[in-house]
Amino acid sequence: MKKIGLIVNSKKQQAVDEVKRVASLAAGMGFALYADAEAAKLSPAINVCDVRHFAHLGVEGVVVLGGDGTMLDASHRLAGQGLPMMGLNIGSLGYLTSVESRHFNDALQQLREDRFTVGRRTALSIRILRKGGAADILPDALNDAVVNHGARARAVELELLVDEKPIADFLCDGIIVATPTGSTAYSLSAGGPIVLPDAEVLVLNVICPHTLTFRPLVVRDTTRVTIRVVQCPVPVVVSSDGRDNAMLNVGDRVEVARSDNDVPVIELNGYNPCDVLRRKLRWGHSLRNHEAE
Repeated sequence: MKKIGLIVNSKKQQAVDEVKRVASLAAGMGFALYADAEAAKLSPAINVCDVRHFAHLGVEGVVVLGGDGTMLDASHRLAGQGLPMMGLNIGSLGYLTSVESRHFNDALQQLREDRFTVGRRTALSIRILRKGGAADILPDALNDAVVNHGARARAVELELLVDEKPIADFLCDGIIVATPTGSTAYSLSAGGPIVLPDAEVLVLNVICPHTLTFRPLVVRDTTRVTIRVVQCPVPVVVSSDGRDNAMLNVGDRVEVARSDNDVPVIELNGYNPCDVLRRKLRWGHSLRNHEAE
């Protein structure tokens, strides 16, 4: 690579220093670095460019500086350009932005020398079919599509269907349809399984169902998932990656399916998603500590 874009979460406390460091490293390696006006003002080594025009200017990949939320935001801002992203973590969890600060130099060097592969992450298309016949489309989701009640803590009744075959009606707080990438996000917090990024499946997870017997479902990613609003004493919302919300009424249906547009993510030499999970979830930590004693 010779031209890279930069998307940064400028609200992070250390963002200014890290942008300057990344810009200095990139300049020293001979990269042409592009970012929007807000990020570009932080370093003279950055060229100003609207994110929507990265591909038009010949940008070959995008470095995302922030946390997982910044990566999700970047995937929405870059939609349609086909540019692979690499996440540099200055956040907390960092499942998507898996490159830690101490490895920034090596990560950029691998980009410069083309020592990486590009993984294709499943995305979700989200279509709303209104009871009156109208249809609305939400932006594709990298993590999940979620139908749930708004800020008021009242259960709603939702029907879940798979390829038009009914699963059940649920009195619940909502339903999550998660990609493998999104399996470590909201779905994991709601008791869902962890799925490795290259698995060709979707996770269906009901949030706080009023039953003790439901467990998350894993289905093929060729499945069309439908969620119908049966009863809603409080407002019901559908969201794409926790943003781009749309209100739903009784009788409205949300259809979720694998998008035709996967999200390209840069995987550096030696990348292993289990390494990230081991670090973030501290798998094996107690055992190693016990053995050390």
